[in-house]
Amino acid sequence: MADVLPIRRAIPATASRFSRPKAVTATPLTLPNVSSTHWTGPFRLFDLPSELRLRIYECALAPTGILSLTSTASKRSAVTPIITPALLATCHQIHHEADNMLTSDNEVTITVNAHDTCWPTIPSKRLPPPVLRRLQHMCVILDCTDYFNSSYAEVDFEAFQYLSSLQTLRLAMVYRKHYATQTLAPLYIPQLREFNVVAQILERVPASTRLLFGTEKGTWQHGVVQSMNGMRALYRDRQGTLEEAPAADLEAAARGVPGLVRGCKSNAPGVQGRD
Repeated sequence: MADVLPIRRAIPATASRFSRPKAVTATPLTLPNVSSTHWTGPFRLFDLPSELRLRIYECALAPTGILSLTSTASKRSAVTPIITPALLATCHQIHHEADNMLTSDNEVTITVNAHDTCWPTIPSKRLPPPVLRRLQHMCVILDCTDYFNSSYAEVDFEAFQYLSSLQTLRLAMVYRKHYATQTLAPLYIPQLREFNVVAQILERVPASTRLLFGTEKGTWQHGVVQSMNGMRALYRDRQGTLEEAPAADLEAAARGVPGLVRGCKSNAPGVQGRD
C-alpha cells in the first residue's frame, strides 16, 4: 500500500507568532511507486535513434573535425585531439555506420619536409595508401625552413597520388626569411614545375579538388604554423627568421606554371583538368 503523507499549510504572514492556527484537515497524497519505473537492465546502443548514435560516433571519431598528425617528446606519431578508432572494431553494424567518419568528417593536418630527398614526404607508416585513398579533406603545411635553390625532382611526392577521393586541400608554407625586405616565398622559378613545390603537388591530386591557401587566424592549422614559428630560438645561429608564406604567393605559384595539367599524375579516375 502506498505511503500517505500529511500536508501542512504554512501560517499566514498576518498571524501572530503566538496565535494558534486553525485546525486543517490533512489531504492524502499518493506517491508513485518509484521501484516500478527504475530501469535496471543493460544499456543497448542500438535502442537509441540513429541520430543519437551518429552523435556518439562523432564525439569518438571526429570531436573537432580536425585531426593533426604531430610528434611529441614521448610519442613519435601522435594524433591530436585524442580519438577512439577502436570503436570501429566493436561490431559490424557500428563499423558500417561510422567507418566513413574518420576520413570524411575530419580534415587531416600534416606537416611535410618539402626538401627531404631521403624519405617520402608522407610516410606510409603514418598514412598508408588505403587511408590516403579515402581522405576527403586535408591540410598540408610545407616545411621549407631549410630551403635551398634546387629542383624538387628528387623529392618523393608519390603519396599525394593516392589522394583519389580528395575534395578540399589547404596548402600552407613555413619558410626562413633571409632579410627584412623579402616579400616572396621561396618558390624560386615558379614558372618551372620542377622548381615549384605547389605545382608538384597539384599534378598529383585530383583536378576537381578545391584549393585553399594559407591558414586563418584562430584555426587549429594556424596554431600549428605558429608553433613552428615559435622555434625561432633554434635558428639563432642561422640567417633569417621563420615566417608563414602569404596565401597570395602560394596561389600565384599554383597559377603561374604555363601548361600545368592538374591531376596528370593522380591515381583518381576521371577527366584531368588544366590550369
